[in-house]
Amino acid sequence: VLPRPIEDIAERIREFYIAKDGPKVIATSSLRIFYPNLAEIRTITIDENYQKQGLGRKLIDKELEEAKALGITRVFALTTQVEFFKKMGFVLIDKKDLPLKKIWEDCIKCPLFPDCNEEALIIDL
Repeated sequence: VLPRPIEDIAERIREFYIAKDGPKVIATSSLRIFYPNLAEIRTITIDENYQKQGLGRKLIDKELEEAKALGITRVFALTTQVEFFKKMGFVLIDKKDLPLKKIWEDCIKCPLFPDCNEEALIIDL
C-alpha cells in the first residue's frame, strides 16, 4: 500500500469503504475514477487479525458494484495479491497500459519507483 499523507486521505475520504469491528477499522478499500469508463480499486488493507474471513472479497465486490452503477466498464488494480484478484475475474495486463495519470500522480511517489513490485490487473464489467 502506497503511504499517503493525511491531506490526500482527507481529500479522497468519500472514495473509501471501511469495515469496522465496533469502533475499530479493520479493512479499507477505495475506488478512484480515472475516466468515464475506467476506475482503479486501491488502498485495500485488511487488519492481519481479520484476514481470510472474506472481507477483501466483500470490499472489492462493493467497489465493482459501485463502478457498474456509475457506468464504468473497466476497473484495474495494482497489487502483490495477484492470485486473489485473478479469482475475482481480473486478468494481468502490462503496466504500460495503465493511465499515465496513475504513474505521475501515484507511482512516482512510491519508494519502490521505478522498480515496482506490484502487478497490474484489470476486469471488464
